[in-house]
Amino acid sequence: MVYFGVVLKMKLETKSSENHRSLFLKFKLPFFPKSFQLSTVFYNEPDVWVHGYSSRTKSGRYVLFHDYDNLDLVSVVSELRWLQKKFKLSNYYIFKLDRENSFHAVCLDSFSIAEAYEIQKATSCDLAFIHSIKRLETKEWILRWDAKGNRAAPEFYTTIDSKNNKHIKSSAHAAFLRKLDVFIPKKGPWDGFKKLALVDYNTANRTKPAGVV
Repeated sequence: MVYFGVVLKMKLETKSSENHRSLFLKFKLPFFPKSFQLSTVFYNEPDVWVHGYSSRTKSGRYVLFHDYDNLDLVSVVSELRWLQKKFKLSNYYIFKLDRENSFHAVCLDSFSIAEAYEIQKATSCDLAFIHSIKRLETKEWILRWDAKGNRAAPEFYTTIDSKNNKHIKSSAHAAFLRKLDVFIPKKGPWDGFKKLALVDYNTANRTKPAGVV
């Protein structure tokens, strides 16, 4: 490219992933030792609705949902055991996703929104997930339980046992996990509620309530 009699050396590159495309424009000015780069990202509009379930209980308390990306299983288990010790938590139930080093973890102990948020902030979970409670009008954390497009549903992997039994647990969440073939001990205390909110959502829009079980 010629600009005011000066020849600019330019290079255009694109990179694509499942959810976005990046555009890079690199150029170098004559007689200047450094190169410059301009970039922009175009995100794909999500077109697949996903089935999930809410962390919120009928009493307005919250069980603990954790979403781990790019963290190996050994590190996830180590962190969950640390959380159990620090916050006197009962069992954690781990689900494996069909991407490498991606996991969901659920603890049935219930907390106020402020208490649950403090525990979330102590984790190594995806930051967007941790702070999603601030931007969702329905004020809840959500985990996927069903397939997502060509991706398989999360699969129950293992239980991190704990002797702690301090907090009231969600009966509705326990019943739902049992439907996903998770063994849940009967030892309480339980809140006694039976209904759990299911939600449909995509990765860009706010959650859309779908019903209760």
